[in-house]
Amino acid sequence: MSLAAEYRLDVRDLSYRAGGTQILSGINLSLRSGELVALLGPSGSGKSTLLTSLIGFRRAEGRVELCGQDLYAGFEALKTRIGFVPQDDVVPESLTVEKALHYAARLRLPPDMPEPLRRATVESVLAQVELKDRAGVRVKRLSGGQRKRVSLATELLSSPPLLFLDEPTSGLDPDLEDKAMSLFRRLTNEGRLTVVTTHVLASLSAVDIALIMAKGRLVFIGAPEEAPGFFEVPDFPSIYRLLASGSVEPWAKKMVASSAYRALVLDRLKSAPPPLPALGQRVA
Repeated sequence: MSLAAEYRLDVRDLSYRAGGTQILSGINLSLRSGELVALLGPSGSGKSTLLTSLIGFRRAEGRVELCGQDLYAGFEALKTRIGFVPQDDVVPESLTVEKALHYAARLRLPPDMPEPLRRATVESVLAQVELKDRAGVRVKRLSGGQRKRVSLATELLSSPPLLFLDEPTSGLDPDLEDKAMSLFRRLTNEGRLTVVTTHVLASLSAVDIALIMAKGRLVFIGAPEEAPGFFEVPDFPSIYRLLASGSVEPWAKKMVASSAYRALVLDRLKSAPPPLPALGQRVA
């Protein structure tokens, strides 16, 4: 069973300027349920700014639409459909994993939810993030990767159909990075739209769409394995070196002219979005 009915997040001419610096310039996107999207690019490229602008935490110029509805104008009504895991963990470190999640459940789940159902939800989320065996351990005694999964678990309590994670694999060793991306793939397969900012390049095989940013511009969209060929270099590290060394304008223009941009952005934006599902609506 899929987690939720179909969602689409459309972005039209998104720009952001702060302190006299243009951080985002003319971003257009259209992302759907069931897609795992990796937001990539050198440090300072605008990834985190774009991510927080996509979910309404930062108000940029332009328009962000969730199933055709203005996300910024209707943020209070739409925000419950969005899960966000920031770079810094915000889970109380003195509590055990299980107690931290029960505390979060009381804040995030409906106040009239029966206690047995609330406990069952916590148990289910612990299983989803593979932390059942660490339920009785205090958060401060967990590894960095485990703490990040606790942060993710708090967002999963309300089963958000859109999930955004900012550098969730930062500081993890290669094996844990791979396991984290596999977890994001499983969560996406349940029917979510999942967007992850990351510097990890070795685990992109799990990703459906790679978005590459440079100097505030979107310079690539498409399957991750197609990126080196697009930039005419042998591998991803070479892409980063290329973008850091010169103008990104030619690559932005090449991307806009590409078949991938037409199929994944222009054609989608021209089509009618699905209706906004009722809260909690599920499809088989």
